[in-house]
Amino acid sequence: MSRFSPSNIRNFVLVGQGGSGKTMITERLLFRAGASQRVGRVEDGTTVSDYLDEEVRRHISTSIGLCEFDYKGVRLNLLDTPGYADFMTEAQEAVRVADTALLAINAGAGVEVQTPRFWNLCEAQAIPVAFVVNKVDLENVDFDSRVAELQKTFGHKVATLTIPIASGPGFSAFVDVVTGKVYSYPAGKDEAVISDAIPDNVRSDYEAARLALTEAVAESDDAMMEKYLGGEALSQDELTVVFAKAFKNRQVFPVVGISALKGIGCDYLMEFLASYAPSPSEIRVQAKRKGTDDVVELRADPSARPAAFVFKTTSDPFVGKLSFVRIYSGRIAHEIYNGTKDVSEKVGGLFHMIGKKQEALDEGIAGDIVVISKLVATTTNDTITSKDDPIELAPIVFSQPLLMRSLKPKSRADDDKLSSTLSRLKEEEPAIVIEKNAETHETIMRGLGEAHLQVIVERLQKKFGVNIDLEVPRVPYRETIKGHARVEGKHKKQTGGHGQYGDCWIEMEPNERGGGWVFENKVFGGAIPKQFIPAIEKGMLETMSKGQLAGYPAVDIKVAVVDGSYHPVDSSEMAFKLAGSLAFKKAFEQCNPILLEPIVALEVTVDEKYMGDVMGDLTSKRGKISGMENTQGKQTIKAFVPLSEMLNYGIDLGSITQGTGVYSMKVDHYEEVPERIAEKIIADAKANAVAEEEE
Repeated sequence: MSRFSPSNIRNFVLVGQGGSGKTMITERLLFRAGASQRVGRVEDGTTVSDYLDEEVRRHISTSIGLCEFDYKGVRLNLLDTPGYADFMTEAQEAVRVADTALLAINAGAGVEVQTPRFWNLCEAQAIPVAFVVNKVDLENVDFDSRVAELQKTFGHKVATLTIPIASGPGFSAFVDVVTGKVYSYPAGKDEAVISDAIPDNVRSDYEAARLALTEAVAESDDAMMEKYLGGEALSQDELTVVFAKAFKNRQVFPVVGISALKGIGCDYLMEFLASYAPSPSEIRVQAKRKGTDDVVELRADPSARPAAFVFKTTSDPFVGKLSFVRIYSGRIAHEIYNGTKDVSEKVGGLFHMIGKKQEALDEGIAGDIVVISKLVATTTNDTITSKDDPIELAPIVFSQPLLMRSLKPKSRADDDKLSSTLSRLKEEEPAIVIEKNAETHETIMRGLGEAHLQVIVERLQKKFGVNIDLEVPRVPYRETIKGHARVEGKHKKQTGGHGQYGDCWIEMEPNERGGGWVFENKVFGGAIPKQFIPAIEKGMLETMSKGQLAGYPAVDIKVAVVDGSYHPVDSSEMAFKLAGSLAFKKAFEQCNPILLEPIVALEVTVDEKYMGDVMGDLTSKRGKISGMENTQGKQTIKAFVPLSEMLNYGIDLGSITQGTGVYSMKVDHYEEVPERIAEKIIADAKANAVAEEEE
C-alpha cells in the first residue's frame, strides 16, 4: 500500500525549448532529493531521464523521462519532456496528465521560437505554469530583462518570485519575494543557506517586486483585495496563502531564476512545488459516462471507483510492453478493465519509475502516476475504468504529422517482418500515420519531422530488428488525353487447331477532369457478339492501370466500341481482351497524352513577419495563392501547390519561420504537368523501368 495520500503527491511537467537545460534540472532535483547518487551530464550520456540509445547518441531528449521521487514527505512525479518540435508528441502526452508545469527558459536566449507553443499546450490543459529561468550564471545575463520579456509575451500576470542578488557568473544567491528569505549557495554546494538578511543593493528591487506580486495575487481574493485597496498591508501568512491560491487558479505565473549546472535554486524549486503546486486532491477532472454525454466529476479518492488514463505506451527489452498511467480515482492492483477496448486485463507488473529504473508497487492509488507492464490490448488514450459503470476520459489530440517518407525494407526478411512490426510501433508512436499507397505500392509513414522519422527508423532496428531506409515517396501522377482518335485493335494468331481472333474499332476522347472512365457499346448488327464486349473493356482497364507515358494510371477517358469483326471458331473472350488492350494503347498514343499531377489545398499559419518569405517560397514552388486571413494575430495563407513540391515542406517552412510556422494540406484536384517538368518525369520513369527489368 502506498505511504502517500493524494494530498502529498505533486504531478508536474518540465517543458521548454531544446537547450534550456530541462534534463540538467531533472538531474539536480533527483540528486538533491537523494534519488540519484551523482549528477549526470547530457554530453556524457549519463543522465537519468535520457537513457535511450538515440538520446545518448544525439545528446537530446526524444521521449518522456518519468522520474518519481520523494522530498520531505511529498511524492514528486516529474515528467521531463523533449524540447524540439519533432518530438512534440511527448510534451502533449505529459502535459495532458500533469497538474503543474515548469516552463524552462534559457537565460541567455530568452523567449525562443518553441516557447509559446509549450505555453499554449499548458493553456489548453488549464494548468498552473511557473517560468524557470535557467542558466542565470551565464555571462551578460540580465534577469530583469528576461522577466520583462516574459511579461510582454505572456501578459501582466507574469510576476517575479525570486530576485538574484547578482546575475552572471557571480550568481550564487537570491531573495524569495513571498517570504523575504535569502537563499545563498556556498561554492560547490547545492543546498541553500537560508537567512533574513536582504542585501542593501537589492532591497529596493525586492520591495518593488513584492508590491507587484501583492497586487497580482490580491486580485484573486476579494477579501485580500479589499484589504489591499484599503491601504492595509498583507501579513506574511496572508500573502503566502493568497499566492498559493492565485498560482493554483492560474491568476499569477511566477518567475524563478536558477542555475541547474551549479545546483543553485533546485532545492527551492522542490520547496515551491511542495508548498504551492496543486495536489491531485485539489484537482477535479471531468469524464463522460461511456456512450452518453453525461458528465462525471472525478476526485482523487482511493476508495472511489477506478478511473485512469493511459498517456504513453512503450516497450522495454527485458520487461516488454509498458503502459504509463495517470490514476484519477480509485486504485489499480492486479487487474484492470479497459473501457475503451471493453476488455479486462491482468496487470503483469506495477512500477514507479526513475528514468529506466523500476520500483515495484503492490498497488497504485488515486493521484499517482504508475507504469503497468504486459497489458496486451491497452494502448495510449485508453481509459481504465469500472466495468459496471464505465466512463471515458478525453483523448490526447496529437499534432498532425505531415512529413512523408516511403519505407524501403533492406531485405526480404525485413519486408516480411515490417507489417507486423508497424502495428506495434503505432502503439508507441500514436502521432504517426502509416498508410499503403495503392497507386505507387509504397508504405508511407508520416511524422512530425526528419529527426522524428530517423529516431523511429533507429527504434525499428534496435527494438524490433527491422532494417529500413527512408526515401522521398513517389508522387501519384496520373495520365490522360487531350485529343480524339478512331483506331482498330486486332489480335489474330493461328496455331495448330483453334486460332485466336478478336477485332474491334474504338473511338477515344477525353472526359472532363475528375469524370473518370466511361465505356459504351455502340456496335450494331452483331459485328461483335455481346458476350465479347465486357472482355474488350476488361483489356482496356488492365492497360489503363499502368499508363503508356510513364507507367501511371490513365484517368478521365471516354471510349466507345463502334465496330469490329469475329470468327465463329477462333474468337474468344481472351482474344477480344487482347484486342481491347491493343486498341487502347494505339488510341492513347494518338490522343495527345499528358501527365497530371496532384494539387494540394494548403493552409499555412505564420507570424506576420514571415509572411512575405513564405509567400515567395510558395510561388517558387509553383503555388497559387488563393487567399489570406488574420487568425489570432497570425496570418493564414491559403494556396494550391503541386504535391511534388511539398514533400519536404515541413523542413522548408521550419527553416523560413524558425520552427514557428504550422500548416495543413490535402490533395484537392489534379492539373496538367508543365511540359518541361513532364519530360523529366517521363524520362526518369522509363530509366527506372529499364533498371528494374535488368535487376
